[in-house]
Amino acid sequence: MNLLKSLFPAFIKYPLWFIFKSPQRKLGWYTLWLDLGAYLKVYLINPLSKKRSLESISICVGIYNRSEVFINHFIKSLAQCKNQHLIELSVTDFGSTDMDNLRAEIEKTFKGKLVFNTHAGSFTRAIAFNQAVNQCSNEKIFICDADFSLPIDIVEQCNRYTQGKLVWFPIVFYLYKNKPEVFGKKNGEWMIWGGKGILACNKSHFIQVGKLDERFTEWGYEDEELWQRFYVNRFFIIRTKCSSLLHHWHSSQNLKYKKLEELADSGML
Repeated sequence: MNLLKSLFPAFIKYPLWFIFKSPQRKLGWYTLWLDLGAYLKVYLINPLSKKRSLESISICVGIYNRSEVFINHFIKSLAQCKNQHLIELSVTDFGSTDMDNLRAEIEKTFKGKLVFNTHAGSFTRAIAFNQAVNQCSNEKIFICDADFSLPIDIVEQCNRYTQGKLVWFPIVFYLYKNKPEVFGKKNGEWMIWGGKGILACNKSHFIQVGKLDERFTEWGYEDEELWQRFYVNRFFIIRTKCSSLLHHWHSSQNLKYKKLEELADSGML
């Protein structure tokens, strides 16, 4: 069977996987119509409707001791984004100790609206993002980890993919260790099969489905569980490749990424 699969080119293999084997199908075939409906809304129905003015967005981040990559990549890319007047940055910091006065470092580069609060207790991704969303002031939210570079048109993309009951889970580009920090086929890979921790939606919809489940205290799966809950609540889910949404390398507890690190260290990547 594996040999047969290897004979199919990616442009055939991926659509077949998407229709018949993608994880959401385990919830029921209604998920296929939600997926197809999302593409119809974005690429056919919405373009035919009256053009709307762009709405403000809140970019929600939770962080603990990844300050250097956050400042050098996330914040620098954020400062280059278009429509700065429509961007609010909402940060929940779990008492990072790897940089003195993280807020002041952010404000040196990002001159837009900043909501910054420190949370006591152990870092969990679910609590961090829920807190960042709770404190933000805009309806459109973009939830993103601290170790990314952002696309220059993040405001336009968030508006495009969150109209009505649309939810956007972009397919991000994962950079390998020791590779140039730019998009390129030899520099990393698309997180097609996973990578659902980054999303854009309406704040009211995020609250409606119950936000991230804070019972997840270890690494992983809280994003997948939320993704499934959006389907259960009949939201239209869209995933698109975003080559300028770059995930910068860092050590990880994920076995796949540990293996990629080993391959990079051995010179095989």
